[in-house]
Amino acid sequence: MERGYRIRSKPNYETLMWREKASAQVVVAKGAGGLAVLQLFQQMYPTQPVTVFYVRGNGSDTDHSATLARVVGDAIKLFDSETDALYAFYRSLPDFRMGTRFYVSGTESFMWSLCKLAKLFDIQESEIMMELSNSLARPVYCVHCKGTTPDVTTNIATCSKCSRKLFVRDHFSRHLGAYMGLMVDAENPGEVPEIEEIYP
Repeated sequence: MERGYRIRSKPNYETLMWREKASAQVVVAKGAGGLAVLQLFQQMYPTQPVTVFYVRGNGSDTDHSATLARVVGDAIKLFDSETDALYAFYRSLPDFRMGTRFYVSGTESFMWSLCKLAKLFDIQESEIMMELSNSLARPVYCVHCKGTTPDVTTNIATCSKCSRKLFVRDHFSRHLGAYMGLMVDAENPGEVPEIEEIYP
């Protein structure tokens, strides 16, 4: 909930739980999202084949790679960058059989980047369980240049593609996997309201 009302377009995220009716289980997480994976494995170790893709945390992000490696064992694939992990996931998609269930945890930018890749192989959003990690950072789509800026934490963001100052709307597009960003000073160039950090 934000400001006392529900934003209809905003996704509802869940707590990761194993789905028993599955031919295989694929788990993908980044940084602090590793905690959700550890909690998932506390429920039980599934009888179906499991593959875990994990992006190590760096900087201020929590790194659960050592603990995950002990819990998951040989089923884990560790990566130092989000790009490498998503590419490996994409390359693996043709190998996953029908009935594979997918679980992902991390920032919204990370989770929806994965969803877009999965859609290329006709994997629907309903087949992917998502748990938001401890960051509210948003992916923001610039309606002017069509670029997407990941992990925005402020009410006004600078577009990473065209450098326009964008007002970050609450409207979320599942098709784009991002919140809409509109040029904040279109009518009065250079007049930019105070920038506040509201999605830490």
